[in-house]
Amino acid sequence: MPRFTIEIDVYSDLVCPWCYLGKEALDKAIAIYKAQHPEADFKLIWKPYLLWPNVGVSAYERGAGLRAIYGPNTPAVLDRLARFGAQYGIEFRWDGKSGNSRDAHKLVLLAMERDAAAANATPSSPTATPAPDHHHRPPPPSSPTEPPNQPPSTTTTKTTTTPAAVPLLPPHTSTHQHRTLTHLFTASFQHGADLSSRAFLARAAVEPLNLFLTEADALAYLARDDTPAARAVDASSASAAARLRVGVGAVPSYVVQSRWQVGGMQGEDIWMGVFERVRRASAATSGLNGSGNGGDDAFLPEIDHFALKNNPDQCLATSNA
Repeated sequence: MPRFTIEIDVYSDLVCPWCYLGKEALDKAIAIYKAQHPEADFKLIWKPYLLWPNVGVSAYERGAGLRAIYGPNTPAVLDRLARFGAQYGIEFRWDGKSGNSRDAHKLVLLAMERDAAAANATPSSPTATPAPDHHHRPPPPSSPTEPPNQPPSTTTTKTTTTPAAVPLLPPHTSTHQHRTLTHLFTASFQHGADLSSRAFLARAAVEPLNLFLTEADALAYLARDDTPAARAVDASSASAAARLRVGVGAVPSYVVQSRWQVGGMQGEDIWMGVFERVRRASAATSGLNGSGNGGDDAFLPEIDHFALKNNPDQCLATSNA
């Protein structure tokens, strides 16, 4: 079967523990599906969702934030989080401060910009080079997975022109976006880091994320409100009506192929069904669908909803946020 791409809009907030679990569950589902269908590519697009857009820096204790959402149900939710976390090797801790996640979202969106720039700079010829970026830490000249540098050839060889190959999307786990999300979620929920602290974010942006050369550069970036990332975060905060039109009223929520919506943290079984529906739709539009009605999925005009219910495995914004 020809390659096909599954595009997933991820509506999420970095201060929501269900969003952390949702990321880990989706990562696992993608790995399983890729092993079964190596022709599938995945493109994940981060959509910032601020649960508490009006709180300040270090505004609340992490445990108090959960109690504000779940009230008397908090002990049961903590138990549920612990059980799910154990499945993914996550041991939650609830001490420490947290607050407004706007700056953390800006780093994730900056990481997405770096991924897009790298994709656009993929050389179509051996002489193509990316534009210089004075903020980005350059990668090391080689890695164990790269072939060693070869000495210049002294033999003249005949070159032939071959059709350009269709570029493959890199594994989503190798992107700046994925590394940034993984580090920020882990630092917050397993090590007690304050995601609203610019000092923490600036250190992380330099090492290990390699988004900036110096903490001063990172701090200057985070302080700006005129960057594409800052504008995108602010626009997202103001677009609640648009989110509701696609069924996003809490996080995590996912919209697949702009068509199918998955609500809450879901396991691999739900995701396998979603991915299969995309594959059948892709086969139908490619004229490769066999018999049966699987190809009908290609013509659904409205968003379908998977696993939408009064899902306890989501974070809802509080009325006083």
